[in-house]
Amino acid sequence: MPAFEFPGGIYPPERKARSNQSKLQIAALPALVTLPLKQHAGNAATPCVAMGDSVKVGSLIAQRDGMISAPLHASVSGTVTQISNTAITIESDGLDNWQRLPPLDWRAASPATLLERLDSSGLTGLGGAGFPTYIKAQVAEHHAIDTLVVNAAECEPYITADDLTLRSHPADVLEGAQLIARLCGAQTIVIGIEDNKPEAISALEHALPQAQHPAAIVLKVIETRYPSGGERQLIKKVLNRDVPSGGLPADVGTLCHNPGTLLAALHAVRDGKPLVERIVTLTGEAVSTPGNYWVRLGTSVASLLDGVGLMPGQLHQVIVGGPMMGTPLATLDTPVTKTTNCLIAATLAELPPAPIESPCIRCGACESVCPAQLLPQQLHWYARAENDSTLETLNLFDCIECGACSFVCPSFIPLVEDYRLAKQRIRIKQIETAKSDHAKHRFEFRQARLAREDAEKQARRQARLAQTQKPSTSTAGDHAAPEVDLRSLRIAQTAAKAAVKKAEKVLARAAEQDPKQRFDDLETQLATAQENLKAAEARLTSARENAIQKDTP
Repeated sequence: MPAFEFPGGIYPPERKARSNQSKLQIAALPALVTLPLKQHAGNAATPCVAMGDSVKVGSLIAQRDGMISAPLHASVSGTVTQISNTAITIESDGLDNWQRLPPLDWRAASPATLLERLDSSGLTGLGGAGFPTYIKAQVAEHHAIDTLVVNAAECEPYITADDLTLRSHPADVLEGAQLIARLCGAQTIVIGIEDNKPEAISALEHALPQAQHPAAIVLKVIETRYPSGGERQLIKKVLNRDVPSGGLPADVGTLCHNPGTLLAALHAVRDGKPLVERIVTLTGEAVSTPGNYWVRLGTSVASLLDGVGLMPGQLHQVIVGGPMMGTPLATLDTPVTKTTNCLIAATLAELPPAPIESPCIRCGACESVCPAQLLPQQLHWYARAENDSTLETLNLFDCIECGACSFVCPSFIPLVEDYRLAKQRIRIKQIETAKSDHAKHRFEFRQARLAREDAEKQARRQARLAQTQKPSTSTAGDHAAPEVDLRSLRIAQTAAKAAVKKAEKVLARAAEQDPKQRFDDLETQLATAQENLKAAEARLTSARENAIQKDTP
């Protein structure tokens, strides 16, 4: 397959060698874990255990809340010692006793059974925002998916978790890909991997001949260029398909997953193992034994780094994620979560603070490296001016916050920080607007319900009157008015049906574009349209009955 090109991109120092030279290892079992209730996109999980309860590894400790959410399981065996609004703490007994789910044969099990297993295992995406995997696997219900893209690019500097995952478990990752391909209906699996991972590429090439059924698998080696691991960029690179602005990969017939998620999916189905651990890259010049480790969720960053030889005297900062898109930690008491793929314990010389910002010189370097083909310079100006309408016109939300523009800026302007703040401000405004609209539509829904009830009462009253009164002979002129009334009511009924269909379409489209959000306002609009339709149908039915009674001699 030929490789295609996405615009922009940069070539930052890779700095992967410190963590990819040793084999995949297992971190020490933590004495205490703190498991946040929100480790995923959507609503936080709801605790279903009490303080003092004994749990095993894999015991359900929190249930998902709503459709966009994920359950949570104990990552150590022991005793629940604390439950707060945000987390559950478990003290380990050191025994590491497991509670697994029954194993399933993904080739024979029904899709519904497999989806339920992915859901009950708490599986979320391990390489991005932590979107629940069972929902992503159902995308074929609304889109025709022909290709599953395995995102093995891992373009961010320092991070080597996917690299070591593929070296250590190539056959299992491919089997997990076949599992997800079956659920989404993909006939082809394309693995996109950068050419700086020769050992992982070799491992995949050896495993591929035995993994070509039911979907055909193609390995596509691409050049090392940041940010080739972005969904849109990788899809363009390996398939030459352009995901539309504001759209999803599913809009162009593709679904993306990273190797860690595929491995966890297979473990959940084949081995009955809930998501209680993940592979984390531990690196940086402030640790003496960097590498990749299986880490139990909820392990504190402090204890984890201590286990790999943290040198506190040299430590400047710890970044979760990579240096381009990661976030510095305010405290090392932070726990490892489902989306923690890398921890960088950096020295001051390794990742020094950015120089003082200078005014923009309008050089255009930021625009030339933007992989989303945006106008970073203009976005910067309008973001600081808080001109939100113009920002949306300039497609601010297409920005993937890769940091390429900030990396090349000679004035050291924190462009991505400006964009993040602008996005947050716009989202807050949208939430406030949605609340106002929701209140308005609740009122309209009530008015529609009252109108429907009034129409039903009128219909019953007229029916009783028709039974008690003796029908009289009507003239030809008396018949015209009901005909006109019936025609108007039929038009009103047709309009109400159209409003219901439109509300259903708007709600479905919104859910596809942003499944992370709740759509109470749109659901209220749909309910209002449905109530209006019921009222229109009740009035039409009543008018028809009256017309029949008047025509009866």
